[in-house]
Amino acid sequence: MKKPPIGKIPGVLAAGAGILLLLPLAGLDAFLLDVLTIGFLIAVYTGSWDIVGGLAGQISLGHALFFGVATYACALLTSLLDWPFPLAAGAALVLSTTAGAAVGMLSAPLKGPFVALLTLALGEAAHEFFLGQTFFSPQGAYSWGGEGGIPVVLGIQPLSPWTAYYAALAFLVACTWIMLRIARSETGLIWTALSGSELSARASGVDIRKRKLLAFVIGGALAGAAGVGFAACVGRATADDFSLELSFQAATFAAVGGRGTIVGPILAALLFHSLLQGTGFSPAARVLLYALALLLTLRFFPAGIAGTLRERARARRMTARMGEIR
Repeated sequence: MKKPPIGKIPGVLAAGAGILLLLPLAGLDAFLLDVLTIGFLIAVYTGSWDIVGGLAGQISLGHALFFGVATYACALLTSLLDWPFPLAAGAALVLSTTAGAAVGMLSAPLKGPFVALLTLALGEAAHEFFLGQTFFSPQGAYSWGGEGGIPVVLGIQPLSPWTAYYAALAFLVACTWIMLRIARSETGLIWTALSGSELSARASGVDIRKRKLLAFVIGGALAGAAGVGFAACVGRATADDFSLELSFQAATFAAVGGRGTIVGPILAALLFHSLLQGTGFSPAARVLLYALALLLTLRFFPAGIAGTLRERARARRMTARMGEIR
């Protein structure tokens, strides 16, 4: 199967990474560095949604489940069982990947809105469970859980804002490269065909259930990796890590950036997160702005900004070629 070219994307990404590399030298304070650091992690999380909802076409409204599993695994294993953070991070990745496999197995026989409803129900069930769950501290006298969450014990001094910024940036660049390689692979092309028409893909001999399951496994692993980074930066896991807002964020950013393009959702997540967090909007205001952005995108950029621009560029090239032929 012929792989599609990715054109100028590597050059654009390299230029963007170069700008972000030099940005702290412009004198950003610790707050803005922290906003961008979390933005890099949210961008990876959004890219993981695009693997499932964009490339494979399995619209997930409970993608925060994988993110929350990883943050809670880091918190519970380090705070309650005294595991060193690196070991807890490895276990968190295994658990989030396993959660992805479980959701993939449950959703594989389903189509369209039923996948969205199933993932929404699973994500909200996890959110409500951890919101009302209490864990007693091994030191006694107090408990963790509920809205206050559970602390994550790193075992080392917290990273400086600069170190955390560059570590998260390196993580974003590495994950973006991996996701682009996956998108260009034979599996990525089969996911694209599956997203376009499941019936046609099945008629071509594609094992539909296996491919859907693989999308959730990879999406769960990448979302879990972002959750581990988030737990290390924030130092606490809360029920909000499973929230509908977090799941809705990923779906909105992917729609705005262009579903299935990987780069578009990542850039949209980084831009929107930085603008909205940096300006101090309340969570309710952010949800309204996400909804407004989604409506405007669906009205003026039905394929997302990156997808629409790509389609227009393709149309211009086709028009130019037709002109040469004539």
